Amino acid sequence: FYRDPEVAVYGTTLEAMEEAQFLTKFASTVHWITPSAPRAEDDEHAQDLLANDNVKHWPLTRLVSVQGEMGGVTGVEVKQKSKDENEVIPVEGAFIYSAGGGSKPITDFIGSKVDYKEDGGVVVNEDMETSQKGVFAIGDIRNTAFKQVVVAASDGCIAAMSIDKYLKGRKSVKVDWIHK
Repeated sequence: FYRDPEVAVYGTTLEAMEEAQFLTKFASTVHWITPSAPRAEDDEHAQDLLANDNVKHWPLTRLVSVQGEMGGVTGVEVKQKSKDENEVIPVEGAFIYSAGGGSKPITDFIGSKVDYKEDGGVVVNEDMETSQKGVFAIGDIRNTAFKQVVVAASDGCIAAMSIDKYLKGRKSVKVDWIHK
């Protein structure tokens, strides 16, 4: 799980700081990108985070886009308030925590390849498959009312078993146990 690569965490919420703190255990560098300058002296969480040698803080910086390819995230494009040009930070993971909890998932990278709900969430069936055969979506990108890691983990388990079924051309999911 992101062992050694650089990652980016965007946001000043408590969740953003907790996520960044957690990632310091694994990532070589955690780029903490914040649209404002959190007052570290007033916030114990910010103090603890900034005390880590592998945290690079980007205050007064706006997240422009997350870049990637089929293999995953390759970088984040940012705009620092003090600079004229945008800058790309090469990272292998991006964790975005906007103020207000991020009520609309970021789906720009998908474009019109799948169907969306009115609230911006990706439409999936009970197997977590989208309207595009062979493309699966899990977690917050579905924009459910339950924004919890356990929900994303459950979605991931369902999707993994469904992907196995899809790739092997099975009609049903193969389970490790049978109820009698």
